[in-house]
This record gives sequence, C-alpha cells and structure tokens, in this order.
Amino acid sequence: MSVEKNFVANSEWWAPTDFPVREMQRLAFLIDGRTTMLEMCHRFLSAKETIYIASWGLTPDMPMVRGKHHRAGEDGTPDQEVLLSWLRDKGMSESDLRFWQKCEVLSVVNVLGYAVAKGVDVRILLWDTLKVPFQAGRKQVKEALEAVGVQCVLDDSQLTIEHPIASLHQKAITVDGQIAFVGGIDLMTEADGDHDRWDTKGHVYNNILRTRKDGKLSYGWHDMHVTFEGPAVADVEANFCQRWNALHLRRDANFSEPLQPSSPEDQQPSNQVEKIQMQVVRTIPRNTYTFALEDGIATIMDVYQRAFARAQRSIYLENQYFWRRTYLGLETPLVSLPTEVMEQLFTSLAEALNRGVTVTMLLPDNPNVGRDFTDDGLKLLWERAPEAVAAGKLQVYTLASSLQQEETVYYRPIYIHAKIAIVDDQWVTIGSANLNNRGMRDDAEINVALYHPTMARGLRMLLLAEHLGLADEDTLFRVVQTMGRTDPSEHLQKMDSDLQQEWQRLEHLLGEPEAAMDLLIQQAQSNIQAVKERRVLSGHIVPYIRRDLAQEYDINVDAASGWLDHLNDKDTPLNEQSSDDISEEQSIEASAS
Repeated sequence: MSVEKNFVANSEWWAPTDFPVREMQRLAFLIDGRTTMLEMCHRFLSAKETIYIASWGLTPDMPMVRGKHHRAGEDGTPDQEVLLSWLRDKGMSESDLRFWQKCEVLSVVNVLGYAVAKGVDVRILLWDTLKVPFQAGRKQVKEALEAVGVQCVLDDSQLTIEHPIASLHQKAITVDGQIAFVGGIDLMTEADGDHDRWDTKGHVYNNILRTRKDGKLSYGWHDMHVTFEGPAVADVEANFCQRWNALHLRRDANFSEPLQPSSPEDQQPSNQVEKIQMQVVRTIPRNTYTFALEDGIATIMDVYQRAFARAQRSIYLENQYFWRRTYLGLETPLVSLPTEVMEQLFTSLAEALNRGVTVTMLLPDNPNVGRDFTDDGLKLLWERAPEAVAAGKLQVYTLASSLQQEETVYYRPIYIHAKIAIVDDQWVTIGSANLNNRGMRDDAEINVALYHPTMARGLRMLLLAEHLGLADEDTLFRVVQTMGRTDPSEHLQKMDSDLQQEWQRLEHLLGEPEAAMDLLIQQAQSNIQAVKERRVLSGHIVPYIRRDLAQEYDINVDAASGWLDHLNDKDTPLNEQSSDDISEEQSIEASAS
C-alpha cells in the first residue's frame, strides 16, 4: 500500500531516537485477556529455543486457558476434534497437543515448566517491589518458577533515591526471537483473586470461570495486547536483553555472559506481503539502567505528542489514568506535584480539541488509585477547550456490566486497564504506558506505534462493537483472527459470506468516527436512564461522571471509587448458567473452517 510507504519517509510521526521504524509482516490485535492468553499459551507450548518475559506482576498458578478452549468435550467427540484441529492449524505439534489435553490446569507455571522440560530457555524479569500486588509474594513467585526450571530475576533497578516509588511496568514477551507480545496484560490476578486479567469480550457479570478464591465475583477486566512477527521483534528482545544485562552487571561486575538479541535483518518481510510500519517505543527513567543513565528514554511521550499535534479529525483513547499531576500516595490532587511532561501532553490534546478534533476517552470508574487525579485532568481540558466541550467534541465514558436476577438488577464497573490511542483512523499505539507521570517519565514502559489505516480503523470498530454490544463474541473473535494475518486489507475483503455481512454491518454503523460517536452518546444516555430505573444495560457504555458534576446526573460519586460500585446493596450470587460465554466457544469451529 503506497500510503504506508509514503508514511515511512515522513519523520514527523515517529520518534527519531532509540529503535527505528520497521516494516512488519504480521500483526494481530489481541483484545481482552482470553484471546491474549490463548495466543500466548499455544506460542509458549510450541517454543523451540527461548521465551523472554518482562512483567510487572505474575501469578504462577493462574490458568491461562479456561473453559471449552482448554477442553471442548470428551476425547473423540466432534467438539473436541474441532478444537484440536483449530490448534493444529495454529502450528501445535502432536506432543504439545497431548500436553494441552492431559494438563489439568494450563497455568502459567505448568505451561512454562513444560517449555523448560523441552529444552527451552525461559527467563523472566519480574519487578521487585516493596508492596506486593499479586497473589504470592515476589520471593514465592520466584521460587515457584525456579522449581520448574525457569530463570526468574527480581528486578529492583528502580529502587534509587531518584525513583523510590517507581515501578518496572513493561509487559513484553518474545518467543524464539520470532514472535513478540506487547501490551497492558500481565499474567496475574490480585492478592485475593480479584481483578483477574483473564476475561472474555462479553465481560459477563457472573462468569464462574472468574470467581475469586473467596467465592465472590471478580471485576470485569478490559485490556489489550498486540502480537507481531518481523524485524521489530528484535527490538522487543533487545529491550529485555538490555535490562537483563544491566541488572546482572550492577550486581556482579564480573558478569561475563550477556544475553544477545536476535538480529532484525534475519526477519525482513517478504516483498509479497503488505507491509505494516511499526516502531517500538519506551519510557526508561534516567539513572535506572546503565544503557540510559543520563537522559533516560522517552519515546512513548514523543510519539504521543507527535500524533496529537498531527490529529485532524479524531482521537480515541482508552487508558487506566488521566493525570496531569504526580500522585504521592494521597487521594487528593491538593497534595501532589505538577508534572511538566503531562502539562505538555494536556496542552497538545487541548490544542487538538480547539482546532476541531473530536476526542473520545474511556476511563475506569474505579481505578485502583487516583480517581480524583483523573477528574482534575479532565477539568483542565474543560478549561482549556471550553468551546469544543460545549460543541460536544470531548466525550468521556466508562464501562459497566449488569445482571437481572428475579426482581433485582445489579451493576458493576468493568475495569479499564487498556492503554490505547487511535488518531485519525490511521495511527495506533498500544502498550503498558498510562497517561500519567509514571507512564511518560517515571516507570519503565514499552509500547508499539504503528501506521496502517485499514488496521487502525478496524481496531476502533472492534473496540466500539464490543463496548456497544453490537456483535457477539463469535464475530469479534473471527474478525480478530482475520486481521491477524498478512495482507490484512485483502483478507478483510475475502471473509466468508456470513462474516463479511456482519463486518459490513459494523462498517455501516461504526465506519465513520462521527457516526460512531453518536452511537456512544445515545447508549450512554440510554444506560444512565436504565440505571435510574433499575433496568439491564444495553452494551457496556455509561458516562464517566466527574465528582464535581455528579449533581447534573443525580448520582452519588465517591472521590476514590466512583459511582457504579455503590449501586448494589450486596454482591450478586453466582449463576451457574454463566459458566462460559457460549457464543465465543462457537468461534472455535468457525475459525477452524
């Protein structure tokens, strides 16, 4: 596609430092944990040489594959044979398939242990933190992994006078130097089993596959990863090797076995496939690692600034935070510090609004910390672009699920953890970096930025179709599979007739950003009325309500936990009929055909 080739020559979109722009041969969007972990699991089991994982948190006994994707039926049954055929099409060997079938729980530790037993070199860099957010303490995680032969190193490089409360937040994986995963999803749950990163696209309220250890329901979790093949895999691997080597050299001056990344020259795409221009971008705080001591690396901030400056029509954002000030541990912006880099980013976003760009944002109603900081950031946009706000150019939403049992309707927030930006349906960034001081300056982060109009527009449509409830899981699953092939533009035109008809329907509803925005506005208004009348929601879109604007909605908003968590008198009892999302399970058969 000539537009992509022309784009490579235009340096105004790309960060000029750190890793270069690469021509990629395959890239697939992995929306939500179920799709992401399914892809990771079969890649781990099929690995031949290496698996390198850089992670913020990890729960060894967390099941990566659940329900009918693990076992669709008894041996020899049609459903099970369809599943096995689908996995074979993904390249799994017969021995790997036997493990898949016989392993009682495809947990992180079981899957990685199997890879080690095959002779794969599995290494993990795990953030070493004073306060442990994941299920087992960091030493217990390390011990559980090392018990099956994984080399797990606790990385405490952030524990300096300059960065005492920073984190090593990257979520990046390479397999055999040929396949990479980058995004917002860690293979983990929280300490009590809540905030389980594994979730379906339907975010079913009472999915018993996501039950906490205490028997209660885990919050829905919306997140995203991207997987790709091609020269940029070497850049993701180089990031891991740089961190691994710097950490070992700091601890042992005689360290003499540095890891060497694969070469990007070995992974050049064929001239016969459609190229996808992509750049790996990072935040590495200064004086954290020896490879970026003096100035650090801030190419994530750089590409965000460049994209916002070039936006002409639309900016779509999903993020966990939206802070202009530095959070210091107290839930009030009054006790905080100004953040220069975020002031710059907010200025760029306000300037885009003032020149007529439509900005749509999805933020969690109940972030783990700093909801008032997000409100503070939104207020600043209101103040700097009042005419744009009055014209409806800025729309902010959150996600919720609902369930009716007998006469009672229950509501819950869906935790938005994705870190996504789509500009003008052309440029995309996905990764680990939040829109706050930590993501842009103070934490170690990794994103990818790419330019491909077909895939950018398709991603926006897939996300909105999920959030608005416009397509079932079968359709979304199959379209994601299609977009993950080479030549995505051609494949989107060659779907089977049923899927093509569904995709055309979504294009009619969501293809134009302005029309899609109208649907978001309508559903948010309809759903806030449904809440007041105690009715089941349509889709998942509801307004994000700033606490200072709560009276306009006649809704009580808590400064720390928002409004959705306070609508129920008690937790919902489990409904055993919701053990899995049937429509998504049917996608196995559809995608195998």
